[in-house]
Amino acid sequence: MTTDLYSQKSEVQKEYYNKTAKQYDDWHINPPSAKVVDAWNFANLKKFLKDKHIGKSLELGCGTGRLANSLFQISDEVYGVDLSEAVLQIAKEKYPNLKLQCSEVTHLPYPDNYFDLVIINGSLHHFFAVDKTFQEAYRVLKSGGVFVLLGEPSSQFLRLYNPFFYTWVINRIVSKFLGFFKTNRSANELIEPEAESYKPWVLKRQLQQANFQVQDFYTYDYFARSNNKFLLKFYKTYLNFEHKIISKIFPYLGLAIQAMSIKK
Repeated sequence: MTTDLYSQKSEVQKEYYNKTAKQYDDWHINPPSAKVVDAWNFANLKKFLKDKHIGKSLELGCGTGRLANSLFQISDEVYGVDLSEAVLQIAKEKYPNLKLQCSEVTHLPYPDNYFDLVIINGSLHHFFAVDKTFQEAYRVLKSGGVFVLLGEPSSQFLRLYNPFFYTWVINRIVSKFLGFFKTNRSANELIEPEAESYKPWVLKRQLQQANFQVQDFYTYDYFARSNNKFLLKFYKTYLNFEHKIISKIFPYLGLAIQAMSIKK
């Protein structure tokens, strides 16, 4: 991607998140299913880290800071960057202990070999610069540091050969039908700008080409999420089943990609 095209796409993303900052938590953090997934991802991260000491950690695209603040459970100091000033302002007010900066992920304002952990939680697809982002993450990580990707969209999910695609279609049809009965939607609601999705095996290769040693790579959400209170009781159990069984049989067909890597 050319520098000009990257700048244009970044500006669109920045404008959108600045305008919708007040709705950020309601859309991305507060949905019950999102809370279950976030807790499940964090538990998997802690299992991967085991007893590894994390002095400094950094979240790229930290949004309003929920995950970054959770990193205090495993990290002495927590830093975060985001392109949206409005979203960052909310994070600063909610979590004053975070060390936050407004910055491009392609030019991080930190020295080489500075962090023990760098994490991107569902925002890489808004950056439009995968290789450069990986290079910067590698640069600021210490030798043996951990680089984690969570919840990145797989381009292979919405494919006719993917059997799980059809459950998504049914879910969308039902959701559209029920949407006709909702009266609280705004006619002026902003449409989220275009984002990327990835072929899982290509993303894995890009990590390796950036000299990361990929330790754990898998997909999840093979079936559409639900915020039904009854179904949510079993969601964590289902995610564990996916991780142990389905992802072993269909490693690249889930909706969301996870990767945990080490800087060589």
